[in-house]
Amino acid sequence: MSRPYDPEPPITVEVDDRGQPSALTWQQREPVREVVNQWRVDDDWWRVSISRMYYLVTTPTMLLEIYEDLCTGDWYIERVID
Repeated sequence: MSRPYDPEPPITVEVDDRGQPSALTWQQREPVREVVNQWRVDDDWWRVSISRMYYLVTTPTMLLEIYEDLCTGDWYIERVID
């Protein structure tokens, strides 16, 4: 199961030298143990541009789907997966 957030809560993400998430801060700072998957979404270019880089990551306590808004550089949690 997963819990999608609406609106998505903003988070702070630290990236490594390859641009991959290495730690995130939401309720507390947690290291990213693994980037399980990543994908890019570019949509609605004819209206309001959506350009996001999504990551499925594990931390010591959670499995999360997070994304970086490539238009603003802001990071958000899309969902927490149980």
